[in-house]
Amino acid sequence: MDNNNQVKNKILWLSIVQGWAILLVVIGHVNGFTYANPADPLEMYPLSYWVHRLIYAFHMPLFMFVSGGLLYYSRLNRGWHTPALYKDKLKRLFIPYLFFIAFAFIVKAPIAGISKRGMDVSLHGFLQAYFDPGNGPLSEMWFIGTLMWLMLMYPLYKVVLKSGYMEVLLLLVTLVPFVVEVPINIKGWFNLQGLMVYTFYFFGGILFFKYDGMRYLSKGLWKPLLLTALFFAAAISGFGGKITSSILGILMSFGWAIRVADRWPKLFRSFRDHSFQIFLVAIFPQMLIELVVWKRFHSENYELPFYIISVSAALGLGVLVSLLTSRIKTPFFRWIFGHK
Repeated sequence: MDNNNQVKNKILWLSIVQGWAILLVVIGHVNGFTYANPADPLEMYPLSYWVHRLIYAFHMPLFMFVSGGLLYYSRLNRGWHTPALYKDKLKRLFIPYLFFIAFAFIVKAPIAGISKRGMDVSLHGFLQAYFDPGNGPLSEMWFIGTLMWLMLMYPLYKVVLKSGYMEVLLLLVTLVPFVVEVPINIKGWFNLQGLMVYTFYFFGGILFFKYDGMRYLSKGLWKPLLLTALFFAAAISGFGGKITSSILGILMSFGWAIRVADRWPKLFRSFRDHSFQIFLVAIFPQMLIELVVWKRFHSENYELPFYIISVSAALGLGVLVSLLTSRIKTPFFRWIFGHK
């Protein structure tokens, strides 16, 4: 394979993984609650239960792994200086963070009394939503908060990547929270506690891309098949803890991506290039459908249609918003929606 084909194939499998990752996030936001058990308001119908169990076994570690890999591929590998990286992430992460938490607060305030989590609609509650996004009106913003902390560590990555010994040391340090079960409860601070869980996957993604980990997965159909079997076994049984199912799920996803890149290069093409915009806006139609439709007509027989409607609405709105906002010429309004 010549160099041009290698680059093209790399872009294809990476795009497919991005599409797969955001699809898992959207599916994971579909909640087939039964509303039948006051003692357990999160009780779900069987399909939703198993979908959640499998997806939540690895989907956010996958998202962080991809984010770390993209940081290496598009920034670290190209020698970006720290001030330039901070300026870029200020525009593309912090501004959307500010806007969408405020937007969610305004949208959810009138219905705070009937929402399943409730909400503090005072000024204190508004400010607290920024400080502690995971418990705010748009809890999905915990991801952006943690991602901002991970980006702040950019100078550390630049230093560590100069030495293989330092890379191993940092990777081992990020494993400590999984090995030593010391209860650490850091509330707020833009979800600083997320670093305890996700630095391992983020930095793992950096190293995976630096050392071209895909070369170990690119040949042999037996590899993704084996990884898939092991993932399901770990996710269902709980063997090895969540870190085991997360690693297997990540490798499974990359293994299948490289396998399908040549045969189905257009897989997820309709939405895979709009991942961040989908992440920002998709939850809103999903919350509306859950509140207005599912809560009224919920039934085990309607689970599959509910998934199809919710996921289609989320992806469709995300792509539409991405396409429309990409045409805006005012930089600030483009930054709100994560565009350059």
